[in-house]
Amino acid sequence: MPRPWSPALILCQSLSIPYVAYRPFDAGLLARGGVQAPLDWLFSRGEHVAAIPGTSRPEHLAQIAAAVAGRA
Repeated sequence: MPRPWSPALILCQSLSIPYVAYRPFDAGLLARGGVQAPLDWLFSRGEHVAAIPGTSRPEHLAQIAAAVAGRA
């Protein structure tokens, strides 16, 4: 289980360095109830955070796009 607060996340924030979360849904384990809540949590860590979610299913891509579009 990943730690909710990564030392790298905190260091990047303190140095104003972008933090890019690769596979932020942990291969789908964190998105079983939808993608909005995990993305909201991730982006609430700070403005320096970006996500690179991956999927091989078009319906999941549509869910991710809709969740991110709601943040604009």
